[in-house]
Amino acid sequence: MGRLDGKVAVISGASGGIGAAASKRFTAEGAHVIGVDIADEGGKKLEKELKDQGLSFEFMKLDVTSGKSVSAAFEKIGKKHNQVDVLFNNAGTIMSKPFLDTTEEDWDRIQSINLKSVFMMMKACIPLMKKGSIINVSSTGAHISYPTMSAYGAAKAGIIQLSRVAGAEFGPDIRINSICPGVTDTAMPRSFIAGLDNQEELWASYGERTMAKRVAMPEEVASVALFLASDDASYVSGASIMVDSGSTVL
Repeated sequence: MGRLDGKVAVISGASGGIGAAASKRFTAEGAHVIGVDIADEGGKKLEKELKDQGLSFEFMKLDVTSGKSVSAAFEKIGKKHNQVDVLFNNAGTIMSKPFLDTTEEDWDRIQSINLKSVFMMMKACIPLMKKGSIINVSSTGAHISYPTMSAYGAAKAGIIQLSRVAGAEFGPDIRINSICPGVTDTAMPRSFIAGLDNQEELWASYGERTMAKRVAMPEEVASVALFLASDDASYVSGASIMVDSGSTVL
């Protein structure tokens, strides 16, 4: 038996990186996964890959920054599946810009993609949950004062508190937790340093600042999400779990 047998899970940012890794883990453990992402090419490719393996996955293109689109998506999901058991809010983006150079438009974009989307996805999903688990992706950037990343850090810190307060409101039936990955080997951080003359040295330095002496793989973050999604985490709610190999304590 799989750890998520019979459960319906929604995963945002599912087209690649941690979202794709979680989609693979969740379906392998028996869940039916609805993967959503604004990038539909990767989502459709993942859908074919998992269906070819006999796994239960469907992709839905979705702009998680649009409240109207999010509401419509969950209305469709509710009509088709009746309920949702797991929500993994993984969609996000990153920006590095000095504080005084950060524009109002920059601020609004980062808050919308990283924080507002989590609120809207939860608001649309919770009415479909009788009992369930919500996992929200924050970041070590919520705990470490990375220079030039004020908008990103504020959004990721907000996710932690949003998860705690909502967890208190909707417990005991719905468990709500956040996870804080360190640098993970996905397209987003790779593209973040692309074009820099010292990108190889910089990438290596990310790993050196961990106890494992390497960056995380997306499957390792997905494994923590799987634990929180499963009944194994039945007594875990309101937690913020570091997945950073100690980078925030070194």
